[in-house]
Amino acid sequence: MTGSCGVVNATGTIIVTPNNTVTSNAARTLCINRALSPAITHTTTGATGIGTATGLPAGVTAAWAANTITISGTPTAAGTFNYTIPLSGGCGTVNATGTIIVTPNNTVTSNAARTLCINSALSPAITHTTTGATGIGTATGLPAGVTAAWASNTITISGTPTAAGTFNYTIPLTGAAEQ
Repeated sequence: MTGSCGVVNATGTIIVTPNNTVTSNAARTLCINRALSPAITHTTTGATGIGTATGLPAGVTAAWAANTITISGTPTAAGTFNYTIPLSGGCGTVNATGTIIVTPNNTVTSNAARTLCINSALSPAITHTTTGATGIGTATGLPAGVTAAWASNTITISGTPTAAGTFNYTIPLTGAAEQ
């Protein structure tokens, strides 16, 4: 160098941070008032935390630790919930998104006891209206000659009893939020 004293260099460090990323998950379906188990997790990179989650069902929360968003809790409302959780810190605007489907509990109407004579058709048929169910399991306790069928949210008990007695029957609902 001419006309200068000593060699001096400008030095420094440039840190280039990658854009935030987050994994996705398939929709999760569960019954109302049942714990989300296992919890839903989203793995993140680049973020230093999360913002306020929106769209989660009542009773369900999101937390962030060690590059993982954990969604847990017990939903107290039925419906389809599309949630969004913004990542904070790092680079870029990225949201964890997903869907939680919470099904209502199955219900079935009850009926008063029915009395009829042996070998006489059960007329009119006994019906129970259901909600939430997708069918019925095996009926127990029906008299011989009497059967139960399910269609269009209705259980229909029909037939001709061939045995005398008192018959306390049980017909389990299937599907949706089984009890």
